[in-house]
Parts: sequence; C-alpha cells; structure tokens
Amino acid sequence: MLGAGHRNWRGVPVLALVALAVACDQPVERTSGPVVTVFGTATDRDADGFIASMEAFERSSGIDVRYVGSANFETDLLERVRRGDAPDLALLPQPGLLRSLAEDGMALPYDADLADAARRDVDPRLVDLVSVAGQVYGSWYAVSPKSLVWYSPRQFSARGLATPSTWDELIALTDRIEAAGTAPWCLGVRDAGATGWVATDWVEDLVLRFAGPDVYDGWIAHEVLFTDPAITDAVERFGTIALSESRVNGGNRASVEFTVQEAAQQLLGSQPDCLLHRQASFLTDFLDRTLNVSPTGDLWVFPFPGPAGAASSMLVGGTAIARFTDRPEVRELATYLTTHEAAAERAGLGGFISALDSFASDAYPAELNRTLAQWTRDAEVLRFDASDLMPPEVGVDAFWSGLTAWLGGARLSTTMAAIDAAWPLVATPRVVEERGASEG
Repeated sequence: MLGAGHRNWRGVPVLALVALAVACDQPVERTSGPVVTVFGTATDRDADGFIASMEAFERSSGIDVRYVGSANFETDLLERVRRGDAPDLALLPQPGLLRSLAEDGMALPYDADLADAARRDVDPRLVDLVSVAGQVYGSWYAVSPKSLVWYSPRQFSARGLATPSTWDELIALTDRIEAAGTAPWCLGVRDAGATGWVATDWVEDLVLRFAGPDVYDGWIAHEVLFTDPAITDAVERFGTIALSESRVNGGNRASVEFTVQEAAQQLLGSQPDCLLHRQASFLTDFLDRTLNVSPTGDLWVFPFPGPAGAASSMLVGGTAIARFTDRPEVRELATYLTTHEAAAERAGLGGFISALDSFASDAYPAELNRTLAQWTRDAEVLRFDASDLMPPEVGVDAFWSGLTAWLGGARLSTTMAAIDAAWPLVATPRVVEERGASEG
C-alpha cells in the first residue's frame, strides 16, 4: 500500500495531520487552483513521503493534491465508490481489487495518452495485472520486494552467526539461536482492518519456492486449490516456525496478539527479543529513522531462502493507481505519477522503489533501496503477491482471516476448505510469468 504491499497502518488521517500543523502555528499552503483527491492505505511515514513528493508538482501545475489514508482501505474505498463519493485517484495495493472495480464499471480505464503513459517503461507482465479485456485500468507507481529476512549484523557478529542461503541453513540457524536461549523469530499479524497478511506472505513465499512458479500460478487461478498438498505443505512448513512455542517470541500463539509494527520493533536493541524477522522492504518505515541500516549496522537483510539449487525468486507487492474521475487535472496528476520525475521526487525521500524498469539506481539515496532494487531486477523468478491477485473476497478476506484463525488454533483442513469455499464462481485472476518465460 503506497508501495507497501499490505500496509494498512493505523494512525491519524493525513488531513488530521494538516489540521494539527495549523493548530501549531505552522500554516499549510493551499492553492486556489483545482483539487485532486488521492486515497490510499498509508497513514504514517509513507503518507508523509507521498505528500512531500507532490510539492514540486503542485507548484508547477497549480493543482492542489490532497491525500487521505485509511487503515481500513479496502472496505472504505468500496463504500465510498458505491455511495458515489469516490476519490479522484486511489493508490491500490491489490490488482485483484482493481480488476473487480473495473469489471463492475466503478474504475475508469486509462485511455489514449494515459494508457500510453501507464505502459511506458513498465514490465508488460505488471501492466497485464491491471488490465481487463485488453484495456489498462491502472498505472504502476511502486514495487515492494517481499522475500526478505531482516537481522542485526551487529548481533550476528557478536554471536558468531552467519546469514543462510538455503532453507535448510535457515532452519539450522533457527535451531542454533533457539539453543542459545533467544527466540529466533519475531512474528505479528495484527494490522487493524488487514490482519493476517503477514501470514499469507509467508505462505506465498514458501509455495513459490517449494512448489514452484507453475503451481503458484495455478493457485492464483484456483486451478490448484487451497486444500491441495502443495499449498497445505507450505502452510505446515510455515507452522514449523509460527506454531513453535520456542521459535517465536512470546510463544506459538503470540503472533495473533502482536501487531505488525510491534513485531518489527522486537528485532532491535542491545538485548533484542528475536534475531530474525521476515518482512517486506517497508519494514524500516516502522522503525526509528536514526537506525544504522547497513551490512555492518543495526539492521540489514538477506533474501528469503529456498531449497538448495533452486532459482532465485522474488515475491513483490506494489502500488497501482486507479482512476475514478475524468477531469483534466486528474488526468494530469495520473500522467505525472507515471514519470521518472515523480519517481525521483519520491525516491529522494527514502522508503520507495520505483516500478519503472529504467529508473536509475543512483537516484536512491539509501544503500538498502539500491540493493533491493537490484535483487528484484536480478531475480530469475518474479511473482506478484498471490493474495493481492486473487478475488478480494478470497485474497484480502478469507485467506487473511483463515490463516489468522489457524495461528490461533483452528484446524488446517477446515481452514483451507473454508478459503476454497469463498472463491467466487467467476473470477479473472492474472499471473506474472517468470523472467524469460515469454522470450523466444
């Protein structure tokens, strides 16, 4: 969400922040020109970054861009659209939701020059994810690499630990940390109206690595059921960590009590509660800005590993921009958000990776973002977050809530059957092919 995958952050709406600034005698400039409203998921640091990145556009265009974030984005967006109060643009993390809006006639297509802008310098496989019947319904703003494990290089150095490159090495590392008396992993799935996405991300990574991209694609299309052994095996593999009393900070039921932010923060400090945390590229947005994020500092990252000898794989989320109105100023902003100029403004503020193929690595001020952008480009197998591609009633509802219930003690067989039962009779999921699959 806002380039964050599933970040439905809790916090005050951005307009409330504007009001607070006024109350503190910090006047907020407003233009007398046209207004474009943008609705998204971020209500914290990422929202601040988006707003700040719009300042140059506002000065040059005379358009007043007003962003509002919601911690219950999916529900609130659908309610607004259905009651005729749609935002001009929405920053959508779920292509599946965008396709549903398009098929129901609620989202407007990117026509003519907008369609050209949406396709320009973006991987065609991503463009296909926001297309319905050959018509583009969104443009890509950001991507978020998700196949990542975070750790403290300082803690690893002090304890004589090394980062793993295979799943077996990861489990051996987990066992070693556990034997030394520290919980290896931090895990928290609570996130206001989006509780559960952390668990589904884990399972998606494991399906992709152990069952392979063909099964992953079939799963998104519901040709492979949730009750299929390839999927239940991935959940059970996740369970070897998540349901272990001693492998997760707080015990095997703690993940349903801790928030996403709390779990991230447990990784830090001179006596951290854990030493490993799987999370997407936006993890640093939950943490203190003064952290030394570097290969020798307080925090760094290694790729989520798979079986020995497997192709390098990267699961990504992202933010697409949907359009609900057709005024000239809306088209102007929608076009601007597809440009290198807009990406550079946002990248310069940190916490962002552009969806543009040729975006220059040196435009990222942080070593972390340069590294993650390179890993994403180099991945032999690239797949988009499965839950975000599934129909919304499955991907961001039954799947999220089902795995949360399973973490809380529900039976796996019952859980997976219930997710399958939530699948609509007619759905049009899309998949992203692995690199090179469509090349001669």
